[in-house]
Amino acid sequence: MEIVMHYQKRNQKALQAINFIFLLMIIYGVYKNAISYILIGKEEYYEAIRLLFFPLLGVISQILTNLVQKRNLFSKIYEGLFLGLIVPPRFPIWLFLILVILYSIIKCIHLKLPISRVLFFKILLCLSSLLLSISYENQIENTTPYLYGTLDLFLGRGVGNFGTTSILLLILLYIILNTDFYYKKELPIYMICGFFLPSLFYGIINPNYLFLREVLNSHLWVTAILFLPANEYSPVTKKGKIIFGFAVGVFSFLLVEIENILDGSYYALAIGQILLLFTRKIWLEKKL
Repeated sequence: MEIVMHYQKRNQKALQAINFIFLLMIIYGVYKNAISYILIGKEEYYEAIRLLFFPLLGVISQILTNLVQKRNLFSKIYEGLFLGLIVPPRFPIWLFLILVILYSIIKCIHLKLPISRVLFFKILLCLSSLLLSISYENQIENTTPYLYGTLDLFLGRGVGNFGTTSILLLILLYIILNTDFYYKKELPIYMICGFFLPSLFYGIINPNYLFLREVLNSHLWVTAILFLPANEYSPVTKKGKIIFGFAVGVFSFLLVEIENILDGSYYALAIGQILLLFTRKIWLEKKL
């Protein structure tokens, strides 16, 4: 998986830690979107079971893909877990299954895409949600007024993907990923700064702008930490990383804050990866 590790002989302890963080995200996602409401009588147990189907189907798809590709059955289980973490809580199970099957086919036939496979999967989730008018709110948030504070957003109480709303867990994951020599740890910092600086300026000229709430946008952090550093789809040179990271961050700000596109960070990165691909092709053609 491009978003987590980029070489075959991995540090097993780091890999176990990644799986552990993903499991914590699943547990927190189920608690936040279902169990916390079940305990006060506002939700049924079915909802908790339904949410668990997302990572379960992701893991099953990864096992079947490993079987087709003649790998160890439990190789790259984290990839299946991650697919289940980035889905909106109210997303239909049947449609998620279709998209997971499509994702597995793309992997098995080694189809080359202009953007990373996992980002492509997330874009499909975004577009499907848009067509079906599915927001990131869970069942209760969709029908009941809510207001989350800064600490709530940092810990993960905010609206977002099923399992990646906790900025705290994302930061812990970032620390673990830094143990991988091939993980481009500078890129997340550049992107978040690229979003942070125009947000700060916008907050100065607009007193009604809730700066901290917008910077603690979990979609931004997921994109920066897990999607952006994909080796094949990001620059290698220091200058290239700075330009690419800041550009995606600034473009994310424009889409999210100015155009009010909640999924703006994912779209910004997808556009950035496509432009980077064409830039490389042009450079190679001139060199030849």
